[in-house]
Amino acid sequence: MHENLQKRSIPANPDSNQQTISLESGLPSVGSIVWSAGRTRAQQAINLYANLDYLRPYFDVEPKELVHRLLYSLVPRWPSPDESMKPELYGPSMIVFTLAAILIYQMKLGSHSVQDGTLIGTSFLVCFGYWIGSSFAISSMSFVCNTRLTFMQILSINGYALFSHTIVLLLATFIHTGHDHLLFYGLWCIVGGVAAIRMMFIIMARTINPRYRALLGLFVVAIHMFFLLYLHFAYHELAETISHAMNDEATSANDAAVKSVLAPASPAADVLARSKDRLMARNS
Repeated sequence: MHENLQKRSIPANPDSNQQTISLESGLPSVGSIVWSAGRTRAQQAINLYANLDYLRPYFDVEPKELVHRLLYSLVPRWPSPDESMKPELYGPSMIVFTLAAILIYQMKLGSHSVQDGTLIGTSFLVCFGYWIGSSFAISSMSFVCNTRLTFMQILSINGYALFSHTIVLLLATFIHTGHDHLLFYGLWCIVGGVAAIRMMFIIMARTINPRYRALLGLFVVAIHMFFLLYLHFAYHELAETISHAMNDEATSANDAAVKSVLAPASPAADVLARSKDRLMARNS
């Protein structure tokens, strides 16, 4: 009898009760699904950029290939259509680190002061900022001009082109002569020019539309050459001015010392000259 009463206590319309339960439980389930899906996508995006395995193939390079790329970055030749443009970031990274080290030496030599930050942070910001920023600008122009190069390829080409900047700044920093600017302008035209032409040829060869080739090539050369001028006249010129000022001070100090030594001897010379004149007058 008790079981029969429990069965009779069941509502007459069980489907409506199930629908209300599913609706009530369905609202939080939809929110949790959306939240979990968004969290999964965000985690995937973070793992894509934070995972070192994504960048590991770009740092896998043999020493012979590295030397070959460094030497050929200074050889202006038109690339063949079948030439592979394998992107690589190990060589460009080492070049930018070397360039930053030379820039730090120039700052210390010129007693360059930084208000907000340190010399190391400033040099790294200038070098890496130019490398990534100019590569992004060239990549944007290449996309507009329909150039068949990826951002990683442009990053690699632009990084190896900075090898000319390290050579020019290294020689211009450690060779201080009276013709510093003449030496710099010669290296700027020869070494920096061949690297800029090499990069220009590679980008122009991958540009499909011939109307934009010259424009894109001039844009690449202008960025490359003007950055080298900026590095020289913004930091090396300050060091050169201080060295010349120190040389002038040393020269003036030497002149003052010579004058101070000769100054006491001038009255004695006058007395000797007067006595000589008197003797000559008496003999006459």
